[in-house]
Amino acid sequence: MAPAASRSTAPRRRGLLFWALCTLVVFYAIYPASNWLAARQSRRYDFLTPWDAQIPLVPEFIWVYFSFFVFILLPIWWVDSDDIDALGRRQVLATVLCGVVFALFPANLAFERVLPEAEPYRSIFGWMFAVDAPHNLLPSLHIVYTVATGLALWATQWRRGRPGRCALIALWGVAICASTMLVHQHHVLDVVAAVVLVAVLQRLVRTRPESL
Repeated sequence: MAPAASRSTAPRRRGLLFWALCTLVVFYAIYPASNWLAARQSRRYDFLTPWDAQIPLVPEFIWVYFSFFVFILLPIWWVDSDDIDALGRRQVLATVLCGVVFALFPANLAFERVLPEAEPYRSIFGWMFAVDAPHNLLPSLHIVYTVATGLALWATQWRRGRPGRCALIALWGVAICASTMLVHQHHVLDVVAAVVLVAVLQRLVRTRPESL
């Protein structure tokens, strides 16, 4: 007979895998196409604030930026099955909504894409610049997925009485959000718009269907 912990983890893994696949399908159907279209449009928008010019490039934050891919796997162990279902629905809907905004309002990246002098950062940034055109900016999907995942993690861990994990989740999530600007991939308004979108989806897509 399987241990209780394994039995409780299996539905979460299946649920996360299902919604991860749904999100990936929607993401790759929308994100590359909207970036390709934006690169060929003559009219693009500048979503800037006075603070953007003050943001330095800190190449070392690329590790925090990439830690996002570990962060979004934490629900396998730290989020209840019902919360994973709600998280998946929010992410799929957010991806569709962001795709619409990307298509209607293609953006310009205000930061000059400069390769750092030191390795391995020069190679990492060179690869990143080559694979990602700088037009799908507002709202930042990197932030959307981080904040949505962080809130789902927080909800489960808070119910289980684990304030230490909640603090870790909050600090890690904030660091990832900051890293998107410190590696010059996003602006302040990209982050703000993403947070607002997640807040709206938290109200629209509830954990329990009967509460809709």
